[in-house]
Amino acid sequence: MSLRDNMAFGLRMRRKCRTERAAMADAMLVLVGLEGRGERRPHGLSGGQRQCVALARALAVEPDVLLLDEPPGALDLKLRRQMRAELKDIERRVGATFVHVTHDQEEAMAIADRIVVMNASRFEDVGPLRDVNLPPKSLFADSFMGEVNPIPVASGHTPFGPVLLPDGTLCPRPAAISATGSFHIGFCRVLDVAFFGTHVRAHVTPLAAPDLRLVEHLPQSEAPEPGAVFDLGAETYVVLNR
Repeated sequence: MSLRDNMAFGLRMRRKCRTERAAMADAMLVLVGLEGRGERRPHGLSGGQRQCVALARALAVEPDVLLLDEPPGALDLKLRRQMRAELKDIERRVGATFVHVTHDQEEAMAIADRIVVMNASRFEDVGPLRDVNLPPKSLFADSFMGEVNPIPVASGHTPFGPVLLPDGTLCPRPAAISATGSFHIGFCRVLDVAFFGTHVRAHVTPLAAPDLRLVEHLPQSEAPEPGAVFDLGAETYVVLNR
């Protein structure tokens, strides 16, 4: 079918008149940025544009709630990011509730007003992004929403020394570990370094706990050599009991 017929399909199944179908299809073409292309066929579109057509077809019947199951999943990184922005804009303009299922944490954070973190069909955490991320309610939610460095705390001790913290798992994120961190970890040796474009990623191990491996994110301008030793700490962290 043409793009216009695709977008009007749900309305045709609901026996809406031709004039109403055509008006809504044209409105949906404008909504997803494909105005003037109603006679084109889906095979002539990019992957992102095809996903937008599928979204517009669902929106044309004016649902109160729309379920999206990983809509950008088959797209490459550039198209996924472009579609996230388009989805967020469409959500604001349409006003319907979108239930967006994804395994991509970056996607969830870019789109959602409210996040539900699920584990084995159970809700681990629910709330606005900032509440889910800082602080999380469980170790699973913390590690799922972003990389963490899990450090066991038992009877006031960690693998690298005594601490004044309750028992549980100390979870500083890689970006929180630095030479200026107020929570003292101690001298650490750099094991390896990788440049990730936006940051430098380093694996380090405390000299007092050589079996413990931590991840540190550094600014682009800082790239320590493997074997270098730095006195490190954590600026922000949380201790979780489950």
